[in-house]
Amino acid sequence: MGRSDFYAYLTLLQELSAALADLTKIEQEKTQTVRNDDLGGLNECMKQEQALTMTLRGYEQKRMALLHALGLNGVPLNGLLSHAPEDCLDETKRTVEELRRQYSLFRGASEVARDTLECNLHQIEKILQKLHSNGKDGPGYQSQESQLPSQLRTDFRA
Repeated sequence: MGRSDFYAYLTLLQELSAALADLTKIEQEKTQTVRNDDLGGLNECMKQEQALTMTLRGYEQKRMALLHALGLNGVPLNGLLSHAPEDCLDETKRTVEELRRQYSLFRGASEVARDTLECNLHQIEKILQKLHSNGKDGPGYQSQESQLPSQLRTDFRA
């Protein structure tokens, strides 16, 4: 196992931690935009989220290549410390702990954003059902299409 490859792997894990921190911020922004009924802001958050997802895919490819070069295929993150060179045990421990912390923060923010979206969608469904049960035609996709900004229009087809 090359020491430079191991340091490159730790650097990649640190970059991954930073990307998770960025995703956490986006999830928090997404929650706020949903609470503020800001569809444009939500759309922007989703675009940023998609871009970071592509970055994460790139990190995963690099991670797999580095693990292969280190001969650590199949070694879980919690087992990395036992494979670290003696002189970088502390840095390995800090890096792994930070990555786990950032992942935990991301999961929490992601769950809040998902729950907030689901609650708002449920409220929309209730309003539409109430409008429909009162004999009024609810705001359908076709009638609202011309009122939506072009970046928020989409065509759902199954």
